[in-house]
Amino acid sequence: MENAKPINPKKEKDATRLTTSKLAAQLEMKTNELNKKLVLLGYLEKKNKNFYLTQEGKKAGGTTKSTGTRAYVLWDASMLEKLKEPMA
Repeated sequence: MENAKPINPKKEKDATRLTTSKLAAQLEMKTNELNKKLVLLGYLEKKNKNFYLTQEGKKAGGTTKSTGTRAYVLWDASMLEKLKEPMA
């Protein structure tokens, strides 16, 4: 095991997170439909053509990541169950 790489807790945590498009695929929805639902639930807000994580979205486990050219949201896998629930 002397060649084993140390575990990076940040990368390990990101491995359990899903992008909005992957979350949509697991919910059998289109990404734009899920974005609309996330806006209605207060987790995202839309400004111009972009979606931004709200305080509620952060409380629900969303985090923003950036590739340098674009930003995206990662969600805890637990969001799957929350989003399967019917909207009130």
